[in-house]
Amino acid sequence: MASLSSALNYALAGLSASTAQSAVVSRNVSSAGDENYSRKTAEIVSLPNAGPVVAQISRSSDRLLLDKLMSSASDSTGKRIISDVLVRMSGLTGDPQDDQSIPATLGKLQDALRTYEQNPSSAALAQSAVEAARTVAEKLNAASVEVSAIRSDADKSMADSADRINSLLSQFKVVNGSIVRGQGSASDLSDALDQRDSILKLLSEEIGIRTTVRPNNDVLIYAEGGAVLFEGSPRSVSFTMSGYLSPGSPGNSLLIDGVPVTGTNATMPVTGGKISAYAMVRDNLAPQLSLQLDQMAAGLINAFAESDPQLPASLPEVEGLFQGSGTLPSLADSNSGLAAQIRLNPLADPDQGGSALLVRDGGFGGAGYVRNTAGQSGFQARIAELADAIDTTRSFGNWGGLGGTASLKDFSLKAVSWLEARRQDAQSSYQAAATVQSRAANSLAQITGVNVDQEMSTLLDLEKSYQASSKVLSIVNSMLATLFEAVG
Repeated sequence: MASLSSALNYALAGLSASTAQSAVVSRNVSSAGDENYSRKTAEIVSLPNAGPVVAQISRSSDRLLLDKLMSSASDSTGKRIISDVLVRMSGLTGDPQDDQSIPATLGKLQDALRTYEQNPSSAALAQSAVEAARTVAEKLNAASVEVSAIRSDADKSMADSADRINSLLSQFKVVNGSIVRGQGSASDLSDALDQRDSILKLLSEEIGIRTTVRPNNDVLIYAEGGAVLFEGSPRSVSFTMSGYLSPGSPGNSLLIDGVPVTGTNATMPVTGGKISAYAMVRDNLAPQLSLQLDQMAAGLINAFAESDPQLPASLPEVEGLFQGSGTLPSLADSNSGLAAQIRLNPLADPDQGGSALLVRDGGFGGAGYVRNTAGQSGFQARIAELADAIDTTRSFGNWGGLGGTASLKDFSLKAVSWLEARRQDAQSSYQAAATVQSRAANSLAQITGVNVDQEMSTLLDLEKSYQASSKVLSIVNSMLATLFEAVG
């Protein structure tokens, strides 16, 4: 009787274990498409005189591969943002072959002056030259305003990212706490562990992170750079939006526990992720292009400036066809914000009561600067000087990283080349980083992912085990029935 009872217990235990394992397989199959789900396995142990039982539900994991995936995701996300922004920035200067590019508009201005030079008595050609000059100024204005908008957009994105980091850290506290409290108990923590890893993946896209596992499976999170983000509880990540950022104005720093981690005063600068990328756009890339635009504006104002035609000269150089801040800028200075200020001199604008013939005659600075003193309709000298000035070599300061001697046209081409080179490098870097991320994700999926074919095969084996236990149960039941009949 004892042997039949033991057989019955073993059969029941087998049925229970098969049922539990089948439930885990079903759970795996239903989550096969979830990249944050790790394959679960029911760990079976055999107890003396009790048969097989499910000891725990384990999950497939690889901490090193997860760390690699988070690192590559952080790198890839940041480089994608920089690549996208550089594409946007390259549209401001344009391709030299594009009629709307800054080099092309300078070329059109020079062509208009050359044409006007051939027929200096034509008011229509004078107006065409003035309109070409207006287009150049407006192109620089629009580009400068858009660069400031790019900086402001990056600043707002930093604020959004800071909010997401705080939200993710709050979620992490809840999940991590449940895991720590559940260690050593019979609770199934596998789903909570999946959720914790998924939060870490999302966090790594916002900011580069490193993790450390302490006793009781407690996880600490550090930002790349050393700042602590989570140690038992979330650290404060704060950022105050800078608002509209005009050329030359600095943006606010992101703070972790009150310590700046972005900007020139960062003590533990963060790397990787959206925060680092947007900070680079706001504080480095966009300001550099802004300075280049300002140098173009300064070069343009200087090229078209007026000087005293008398010898010896007694009058200072003054702004001519183009105006900026009211004084003639020095190419050795940064001239911050000049590209946003440059405009067509209203004295040459018929729409504002001016005369386009001043391009031929001079006199923007007053009577002392008039070149065509005789009022000749065929006067060409000043027009030729202005056309030549676009090709005249000048010494630009090293603001914007494009210093050295160059003509105004060549300087604009250097700016386009600089931006295009940065865009291509960023795109190549992003593609390489995205490839590394994809490989890391695939490698981790090979270990933690669900193979539906394998699960189906496991389910068939479990079905056979279930049938065997059922058969044993049926046999034991039949034997017990026979025994009871004999006793009765």
